[in-house]
Amino acid sequence: MADSESLPGGVTVVGLGYVGLPLALAFAKKLPTTGFDLDAPRVDGLRAGIDHNSEVDSATILSSNLTLTTDVSCIADAEFIVVTVPTPVTDDHEPDLSLLASVSASIGDQLRGRSEGLPAPIVVYESTTYPGCTEEFCGPIIERESGLRSGEGFFLGYSPERTNFGDAEHTLETVVKVVSGQTSAVAARVAETYGLIAKAGTHMAQSIKTAEASKVIENVQRDLNIALFNELSIIFDRMGIQSSDVFDAAATKWNFHRYQPGLVGGHCIPVDPYYLAYAAARTGYDADVVLTGRAINEGMPEYVAEKVVSLVRGRGGEPDSARVLVLGATFKKNVADTRNSKAIVLAELLAGRFGVVHVYDPYFDPEDGLERRFEVVGDPAGSGREYDLVVVAVGHSEFDVLEDQLPELLSPGGFVFDLTGTLAQNEKVASTTSVWSL
Repeated sequence: MADSESLPGGVTVVGLGYVGLPLALAFAKKLPTTGFDLDAPRVDGLRAGIDHNSEVDSATILSSNLTLTTDVSCIADAEFIVVTVPTPVTDDHEPDLSLLASVSASIGDQLRGRSEGLPAPIVVYESTTYPGCTEEFCGPIIERESGLRSGEGFFLGYSPERTNFGDAEHTLETVVKVVSGQTSAVAARVAETYGLIAKAGTHMAQSIKTAEASKVIENVQRDLNIALFNELSIIFDRMGIQSSDVFDAAATKWNFHRYQPGLVGGHCIPVDPYYLAYAAARTGYDADVVLTGRAINEGMPEYVAEKVVSLVRGRGGEPDSARVLVLGATFKKNVADTRNSKAIVLAELLAGRFGVVHVYDPYFDPEDGLERRFEVVGDPAGSGREYDLVVVAVGHSEFDVLEDQLPELLSPGGFVFDLTGTLAQNEKVASTTSVWSL
C-alpha cells in the first residue's frame, strides 16, 4: 500500500492520444487528474464522450472525474506530470523528437511561472525513445525554458507505455509497469504513484536509461522474430514447401517459439528498432541485425504484391483486368489505428498493378484527407460484387462472418491470399476455396 504522504496531490497527463487517454482515466480513479491536449476538437470530442480512436467507450469517459483542458497553464503548478506524446521516425528513419522537444519546452515555460512554495515537480516521460533521451535531450530543454536545474527545480522519471491496442487481456492495469526516476527517492515516488493503477505491480529499473532501453528492445525482439518467420516463408515458398506445415512440425519441439509471418505496422514495432539503431550509432556501433530484420519486414508489402501478381498470371489471369478486394486497412486486428499500416501500403501497391482494387475495413475512416489509388467500399457480403482475388490483410473479428461467404465473393477461378494464417484452419473454406498463405 502506498504511503499517502508520498503520493502527489494530483496528476497532469500531457497528450490524450492512444496512450494518454487510458492513462489519464486510470489515474482519475485514484487522484485528481487533468488531461491536457492542444487538439481542441479532440478535447471537445472527449468532453462529449467521443473517442475517435475507438479505444475507450463513451460511458467510461463521461463517468470519469478526469478534467479535460486545452489550457497549457494547467502544467505550471502540477506536481506529477506525465508526457505521452507520439515519437515517430522521419522519412530517413531517424528519431523524430519534434513533439518531445515542443512539449518539453512548454513544460519548461510553464514552470517558469510556478507558484512559490510548491515542491519541485516530477516530469515522467512515457513516450518511446532511445536510451538517454529523457535526461540528455528532454531535461536540458526544460532547464533552458524554465531557468531551473534538473534534479533540483524539477525531477525526471521514465515509465514506458505498454499499450496493446485491441487487447482486452493485457491492459494498463493488468501488466507490470516499468518505472524509473532521476534519484532513488524520485523512482520510489514514481513507483508508488503508478502502483495505484498498475494492479500487476511495478518494476523499478536501475536507471532512466535502463527503463528506456527495456522499452525499445521489447519491440525490437518481436520485430526480429517476425522478420525471421517472414524470411523463412519466402525461402520455403521458393522451395515449394508450405511454411505453415514446416512451422507445425517444428512447433512440436519444446523450445521452438512460433510467430506468424505477415505485415508489421503500427506505432511501436516498425519504429522502436530505429531508435535503438540510432542510439547504437552514437556509440560507433552499427546495429546490423536490428536493421536487417527491419528491412525484411518493411519489404513485405512489395514482396506480397509481386507474389500476388505472379499467382494471378500463373492462373492465366491478367492483372490489368483483375478485380481485387483487400480485407483490412488498419495496422492490426480489431483496432482503428492506421499509423504505419502496411495493409494500406499493400493496397496502394496492388492498386498500381491491378485494374480494380477495393478495400473494406469496418474500422477504417476513409475521410483521412489522403489521396488513395484504391476505392474504399462497404461490407461486400451480399453486394453482388465478384473478385478475382481476395486479400485478407488484417484479421478483424468482423471478418469471421465473411469466411463462409468467400466462395460467393470470388469469380470463377478466383482465389484468396491470406496474410493472417487463419483461413487454413477453417475446413469449410479450405474445401471450397483456393487459399494461398505465407
